[in-house]
Amino acid sequence: MTSILKLAARARPNYHKSNALKTMRQRPELQGKLLAKGGWDYQLVDELTPQEGDIVLPKPRYSGFFNTPLDSILRSRGIRHLVFTGIATNVCVESTLRDGFFLEYFGIVLEDATHQAGPAFAQQAALFNIETFFGWVSDVESFCHALSPATPLSFSQGETLCLNR
Repeated sequence: MTSILKLAARARPNYHKSNALKTMRQRPELQGKLLAKGGWDYQLVDELTPQEGDIVLPKPRYSGFFNTPLDSILRSRGIRHLVFTGIATNVCVESTLRDGFFLEYFGIVLEDATHQAGPAFAQQAALFNIETFFGWVSDVESFCHALSPATPLSFSQGETLCLNR
């Protein structure tokens, strides 16, 4: 039976391309330990510890939309704009952003809050693809500045503001 399961697994592209699966085949002692719930490489960094009301959604593949309720969760809350940070820009981030684009979400990648898997040109290629075809690219400072409240206009007594279309 085991050999049938191994043959079936080899018939899937994920078997051949998943870095985690390749690593576990090369290092059998990591089987069931690499990217496993509760393992060191599965934990969130302290700064991202979920707060009450936060939704934590494990993902089984590169895209956060694949085989998860992410689309339903976002739609039920009226969320249409997604901001992306994380690793790897050219794998998980881009995969999730593309799937979001196909589902009619507006995706923004914060380029200085992401990092690529592989050489630096992979980051540039991913950002080019995203900005050209699937979404928008910004940096953290510009994005935060755009979200900050505008400085209120102050008027002297009796002054008015007219906006023309």
